Amino acid sequence: MKFLKKPLLLLLSLLGGIAALVFELSRPPAESRTPLLQTGPAAALAPAELVTQLQTLQSERQATSTKVAALEAEVRQLKKQLAVQATSPTAQTAKQEAAAQTPKQQAAARQTAETGADSPAEAPFAQAVLDLAVKAGRLNAQIQLHPELDIPELQYLDEGDWIHFAKEADLDSEGGVRKVLADLRQRAKDRFAPIAMQALSSYAKANGGQSPVSLSQLAPYFPNTTDPTSLDRYNLVPANSPQQQASSSIGGPMILREKAPVDPEYDTAFDIGPTGWTSATRGMGYVHKIN
Repeated sequence: MKFLKKPLLLLLSLLGGIAALVFELSRPPAESRTPLLQTGPAAALAPAELVTQLQTLQSERQATSTKVAALEAEVRQLKKQLAVQATSPTAQTAKQEAAAQTPKQQAAARQTAETGADSPAEAPFAQAVLDLAVKAGRLNAQIQLHPELDIPELQYLDEGDWIHFAKEADLDSEGGVRKVLADLRQRAKDRFAPIAMQALSSYAKANGGQSPVSLSQLAPYFPNTTDPTSLDRYNLVPANSPQQQASSSIGGPMILREKAPVDPEYDTAFDIGPTGWTSATRGMGYVHKIN
């Protein structure tokens, strides 16, 4: 019966634990333990030291005995639960239904129990999830096939991001692959931007409101886990630089600007300041402000 599987496993585990503890109790003291009675120079132990050793050994044995008693109590409790489950109406109904089945039906039921197969209603959903996971794996493999479309910021994505973008991705055409990888880079830069923004803000707070004038000054304010090659993809430029008209709205006077898009036809260009970041491409863009 399927519902008895977990209690049986617990019971076997507890019995194994009891056997291990009984074995430990029956073992002679470890060689590293100082014996109570010795000969030679070590026999000159003071009576107080012998009493201390004896008390220590008695405490260890008592603690082990307590553990054995607790495990035995759990085993007794599990046996009671198994007995109750075996005589429950659900169990009796299951026995009656099993007895009424034809040999062919009984064989199918045994195969389902052994393989853990899903019910017919669950199978399509499970298959859809499996197919989506496989497609996410194919999408991730595109980075190895097209290393020129990779950026270090992709490290900030998790499995959920890859599955999310894989769902509607067209992986059978060059344009489809380029588009979905651009979407992933966009998400990855959105994850990196708050980290860079915090570094700019922290630098200003630590330096009397001044902005860094070089990336080497800013680098120590990033977390130790930050891939330094991520920062290599940006320049530190004045916030009023004309390339991005929205730059002045994300703080300054110095901001991080992406040097160049990986795929100019699909990618966005990023500016990151101490209070937010902007992204724009082919006449479209957005501003993400924190403060």
